[in-house]
Amino acid sequence: MIWVYGPLLWTGALSVLDWNLISPDPEFVGVENYVELFGRPETTNAIVRTGFYVLGMLPFATVIPMTLALLLWRRPGRAAEAYRALLFSPVVLAPLATAISWKFLLSPEQGLVDTVLSGSGLPSPNWLGDPRTALPVIVVITAGKIVALNVVLFSAALAGIDRRSIEAARIDGATGWETTRYVVLPQLARTVVLLTALCVVVAGQWVFTNVAVLTRGGPDGATGRRGDGATGRRGDGATGRRGDGATDNIYYRLYAEGFDFFDAGAASALAVTITATLAVAFGAIASARRRSHDAR
Repeated sequence: MIWVYGPLLWTGALSVLDWNLISPDPEFVGVENYVELFGRPETTNAIVRTGFYVLGMLPFATVIPMTLALLLWRRPGRAAEAYRALLFSPVVLAPLATAISWKFLLSPEQGLVDTVLSGSGLPSPNWLGDPRTALPVIVVITAGKIVALNVVLFSAALAGIDRRSIEAARIDGATGWETTRYVVLPQLARTVVLLTALCVVVAGQWVFTNVAVLTRGGPDGATGRRGDGATGRRGDGATGRRGDGATDNIYYRLYAEGFDFFDAGAASALAVTITATLAVAFGAIASARRRSHDAR
């Protein structure tokens, strides 16, 4: 219990203090951290971009893995098992190693992607340095692992479907599409809802490592300093802009507040807000699942 609730209580205590992780005398400021944090445009923009990440990840969390799982399910055998294992391989790779590999691959002028495109006479944008491409690239890179994991989850759901109901539908004259639409897909509805809810809740966490390694919240200055005295008390030059980059999201914003700007109070206030939001979201999901189970 102490390992779970101890850090939560400590984070809550820090959220009402003005402390830079160095000063020996933190100052109690009450809810000022919350008011100031959510009054900044960069925090609002980070929340909006988190929504963009959610929208971008949804097809990779549901439609694409479900389609792949259905294709493998319709062709059972060793080949399907081999393809499933191959699809799952990105899940076992360390996120940090994957992000570093992509950073080298997408490096301007020296990266493999740029070399191939330039050699083919095609234009090669600055994938991670252009605000128009950076966020979509982060989404696609992260999507590989999400697709891999969710293919396995959809495959597990498909394994629980009684094939006799499918054979009965075929005997009644249903086509392959009709069988999938009216027999198979309804039995996958719970899995789709669960994975959609999971994507909405934690999509921002999924992309954190890639954002931290590939762009540090940028481009467009997400890692810019706040000005002289950024690690000092409020008012000592800490009023400069805290950065607002094209790939920033609420989770990287938390990291930046704590470890780029050394504002333990603001970082803790954001952490408390995120934790409370996730608790409500997961509680709602659990309640919906219980109601669905009771209805059956």
